[in-house]
Amino acid sequence: MSDDDERFTSLGVQLAGLCYRLGLRDDDEVLDVGCSVGRLAIGLLSGTDFRGRYVGFDVMKRQVLWARRNLRGVAPDFHFKHADVRNARYNPTGAVHPRDFRFPVRSDGFHFAALFSVFTHFYADDIELYLHELRRVLRPGGAVLATWFLYTDDTRDAAVTNSTYPMTHRLDEHTIYNDAEDPLRAIAFHERRVREMVAASGLEISKIERGRWNGGPGPEFQDVVLLRRPEAPAAPADRSSVVRVRRLLGRVRRGLRSTLSRD
Repeated sequence: MSDDDERFTSLGVQLAGLCYRLGLRDDDEVLDVGCSVGRLAIGLLSGTDFRGRYVGFDVMKRQVLWARRNLRGVAPDFHFKHADVRNARYNPTGAVHPRDFRFPVRSDGFHFAALFSVFTHFYADDIELYLHELRRVLRPGGAVLATWFLYTDDTRDAAVTNSTYPMTHRLDEHTIYNDAEDPLRAIAFHERRVREMVAASGLEISKIERGRWNGGPGPEFQDVVLLRRPEAPAAPADRSSVVRVRRLLGRVRRGLRSTLSRD
């Protein structure tokens, strides 16, 4: 990372504060997708009272090894894992194709997941796979905080001509990007397409905060999207049990009527 220690820590605390503002709690189990050297982990350790379980993974092996070597000693409940998944920008020689990748964590295991500057460097096909995996690993009612570059019909011109990363190139009808030589440097998606991908994964969008990257109000630079896995529906009543209860109540009523008639 190019930041000095003070700025790096400050940004980590800022990210941790954003997680707390959007629902993270002290005792939650949190998954950090794209953890790199542990910026969010350092923010949680130095800027909050977080005492839950943290798991982070990343495709960049050197960064993961640094986090594991330097942070596990002071935070034994913080775990860092390398995922050798192919990414055209960050891990082009990865052994695992994204379509074959499963997050290296258990199903239904996390209250909260964070993805900072991950989907801003992904093609849509890979985002769809990650959204389905997020649905799998979240507990019912769990939340995902993800940052994106989003545009709408109304904000497309600003994204192209008046943004920090002018999205002057078009990949398809939903996708625009900044750098012709490096499409994953900064890539933006039409909000309609994102909503379709989220719905198909079984997640729901709870909130969107427009970032400053293309003139939005902020407070963050990138667009912040809060997703949620729906609560599990109540299990249907066992019909045989319902029938037994009704029969029992019928016998009780008949017994009461018989007793009252004798009196």
